[in-house]
Amino acid sequence: MALEQYIQRIEDKLHLLVKKLQQVQSENVLLREEITIQQQALQQQQQSIEQLEEKLHLMKIAASTQGSQNVNTEDEAFRKEVRGKINEYIKEIDRCIALLNG
Repeated sequence: MALEQYIQRIEDKLHLLVKKLQQVQSENVLLREEITIQQQALQQQQQSIEQLEEKLHLMKIAASTQGSQNVNTEDEAFRKEVRGKINEYIKEIDRCIALLNG
């Protein structure tokens, strides 16, 4: 009789362990899905940030080309940077034209 009770207790514990394993596995699946959703949201937010940074950069360029009267040192440095880039582009275009004509 004691052996049958011992076997029954082992079976009960085994069933309990199997049930807990299934719970943990289902929780793991849910957590993986949540991670995927969070990663997608993060990627969308990063894309949004990049787009906003690009818009800000374009707005600064537009403001610097309009020559507003309110010039601080940061704006002036940015204007010089933009003018330098424009000059670089013009030189590159001139080189390309010279190569095409040559």
